[in-house]
Amino acid sequence: MTIESLSYFGGRGVGRHDGVVIFIHGTAPGDRVRARVTACKPRFLEGEVVEILEPGPARRAPPCPVAGRCGGCSWQHVDYSVQIEQKEKILRDALRKIAKIQPLNWRPFLKAPSEFHYRNRIQLQLRNGRKGFFAARSHDLVEFQKCWIAEEKLNARMGELRDADLQGLRRIELAVQMDGDVAVMAEERDPEAALFSQVNTAQNHVLIQTLIAAIDFTPDWILDLYCGAGNLTLPLAEKFPQAKIFGVELSRASIERAERRHPGVKWQAGDVARVLSTMAPLKGKGLIVLDPPRMGCAPEVIDQVRRQSPSQIVYVSCNPTTFARDAERLVANARFAVDSVQGLDMFPQTEHVELICSLRAATLLTS
Repeated sequence: MTIESLSYFGGRGVGRHDGVVIFIHGTAPGDRVRARVTACKPRFLEGEVVEILEPGPARRAPPCPVAGRCGGCSWQHVDYSVQIEQKEKILRDALRKIAKIQPLNWRPFLKAPSEFHYRNRIQLQLRNGRKGFFAARSHDLVEFQKCWIAEEKLNARMGELRDADLQGLRRIELAVQMDGDVAVMAEERDPEAALFSQVNTAQNHVLIQTLIAAIDFTPDWILDLYCGAGNLTLPLAEKFPQAKIFGVELSRASIERAERRHPGVKWQAGDVARVLSTMAPLKGKGLIVLDPPRMGCAPEVIDQVRRQSPSQIVYVSCNPTTFARDAERLVANARFAVDSVQGLDMFPQTEHVELICSLRAATLLTS
């Protein structure tokens, strides 16, 4: 068969055999392959490559020698420009098929500043004096000398680790700190060193700039929901100092750190839906920023967001499918309309897609 595209779920190639969809790991668009069926599902098949009969134009030789075995990179064998094309297709398909929404504006998909050496933290697995990452879809340890998606500072620090430092440990995490130093955390994360933040520092700056650029009015109030330690809240507070700003996050450690960084914001730790249910509707022109985890927003959160009647919602997501589901709920009964959607690549060499969506109060778009 010929591989037609790449899938969001597991980054697998998508082909068809006798009209039936089959998903195959390690393939690239345009590859002509012979494959063995490994699982029969009600609506599709799963398979593995037996032989690449003819490599497609999107295929390249991955620079990492363990890319085919390590579970960290699913697309390193795919040309980076094609990765971007496939991620944009995944995003558009999610909105069209799940939410049945066509945005007023599709913004250009933003490549990462660098496709390699972008991660500011990694987690190493340790077994009997060996260190590495788990293999794809297993707990087999894959050893390596250098991680091609980790910042070079992490690779340098990893090379300095001594066997005596790792005795008795099952895993460690290495993270680049705000001051540029590398923290090494054994087993349990240090809350100060590894609170929720984007793992791609350079692209996170692009994300913040893109978020700010999407807001074309001066809000009287801002609700930043799932705010972490204030990654988006603090730039919003700097841009709109006159606004009343609230940051809500379940993690108390994140909120405590955010309070130290900007005491002028009203921070609150707790379940987002529960916190919102205690708030009376805010007055004036409002902005709500949503940056939920991969599972998206609970229906109760969507209800509370609609109850606040903001002029604009900016939704940041790392999961196009749950985002599309939530967008469908937000636009129900013509309360909001999807103004613009823009994808950006936060995780090169993987199938993961980051996006920013602007939703406007429908009355503002039609007035």
